[in-house]
Amino acid sequence: MVRLTGLDPAVRDSVLATPEATGLINRTAADAQALLAAPGRTAPVRLHVYCWYGRHRAVAVAAAVGAALTARGVAVDVLHFHLDRPVIHKDPTVGERCVFCQIIAGTAPATVVREWDNAVAILPLGGVTEGHVLVLPRRHVDNAVTDPHITGQTMARAAELGAELGSDLNLITSVGAAATQTVHHFHVHLVPRAAGDGLPLPWTPQT
Repeated sequence: MVRLTGLDPAVRDSVLATPEATGLINRTAADAQALLAAPGRTAPVRLHVYCWYGRHRAVAVAAAVGAALTARGVAVDVLHFHLDRPVIHKDPTVGERCVFCQIIAGTAPATVVREWDNAVAILPLGGVTEGHVLVLPRRHVDNAVTDPHITGQTMARAAELGAELGSDLNLITSVGAAATQTVHHFHVHLVPRAAGDGLPLPWTPQT
């Protein structure tokens, strides 16, 4: 059952049976209806219901809010996004242990060179070439294969920044200790390169 989304009848019933669900659904529907009735309002109301780390249980709540509004005569479209994302179990202590989470929260020092709504770019300690930067998602995921959606967003930011650097470069990420990952918060290295810089890669043949 843990791998099923809130669209599954058993999961839906379990979610909606929680003490908080009925009150939350009724309050949300009433708030949305009040917004729609506000004087001078012509734009639609958009409600965004988020699931923590892709467990996709909140889709049951979103559907129930839609049903409650429909029962009140409000035209509603309910859309569910990213239901193919993997289940990632919440770890409330990860921010206390992850240096990258601390940097993003502003509780650990770092030189930030670029910020986006979903990622940041920082200078690494001991960069291997001039201009070496790390791009990391604001949301904690262990590595590049944990959540393909976040990986895609972060790689897009890395590509954007790499294009601005305007030089030959390596885009490198590692998955697991055996692959040289030392910080278990997904990150991408942008390493500017120059001919003859002598920088070996992990797979460079040793002589």
